[in-house]
Amino acid sequence: MNKAVSENKVQIRIYLLWVLGVCFFLGAAAFTVQDSNESIAYQILQKGFTAFPVMSALLTRRITKDKTTWRFSIKIWRNPALWIFCAFVPSIFIVMGAALYFVVFPGQYSGIFDIGGLLGTDDAMPVNNPLLFAAVCVLIAALCIPIQLLELGEEIGWREYLLPKQIAEYGMRKGVLLNGFFWGAAHLPLIFFGFNYSPENPGAPWSNMLLMTAVCMTLGVICAYVMVVSGNVMYCAVIHGAVNVIGEIPVFLSVSRRSGLLGPNPTGLIGMSVLIICAVVMFLRLPRTEALPEIGD
Repeated sequence: MNKAVSENKVQIRIYLLWVLGVCFFLGAAAFTVQDSNESIAYQILQKGFTAFPVMSALLTRRITKDKTTWRFSIKIWRNPALWIFCAFVPSIFIVMGAALYFVVFPGQYSGIFDIGGLLGTDDAMPVNNPLLFAAVCVLIAALCIPIQLLELGEEIGWREYLLPKQIAEYGMRKGVLLNGFFWGAAHLPLIFFGFNYSPENPGAPWSNMLLMTAVCMTLGVICAYVMVVSGNVMYCAVIHGAVNVIGEIPVFLSVSRRSGLLGPNPTGLIGMSVLIICAVVMFLRLPRTEALPEIGD
């Protein structure tokens, strides 16, 4: 038992050294350049961010001769109820958080979807029926399979590889929280340069970095719960992909077009408020086990 625990700790440390080392090295390299966001280091950091975790997992497996089975299958139709939850429920909670933000700050709701700001064009469209618009957005997010597959890079590294080892080493709840915390830490170099948040936010970039850590711990609990009960990281990728699609939309309905500390995106405290409630419930319902099910269990 002691040997297995020791192996887990070594693998955890090597994985984190790789993934955090790459992210912070590129962030530091970008910081030394005058136009940081235009630097090659920043471009590599941003465009390669989803690939670094799976690359780190592969390198850690190679270094430690880790032969554990990959917990991944595209056959998510085997559990339709879980797929429906992953594809729709977090997105609905994001819509609810955005709606709450616009209720609290009604002057921020523009009634116009700045699709041009999202896609890099000059297009805009009025939102005459917000409920219908929200439903369409949720449906699109649920069916964006290419985005979900793209997020496999992050999910394979953090949830498929690292999470089971953290659970085995630290126990279920502590392991889940540490997983989300370090996932958030990997984002910090990007957030420092204004990714996902407005640089005009009070206390930026440090306040933005603090909020992003909270976001990752919230979504990390939700993804970890799904991973624990399913043993299949593809369900986590469905959540991650859907959240990334719909999570970018609320700010383009706002007057300021700013992703603030409170919202309307799920990176703000009000915007992610319903997700936080979901994460707390899931955290309390985590099973008391130190092993994840295998694929097909």
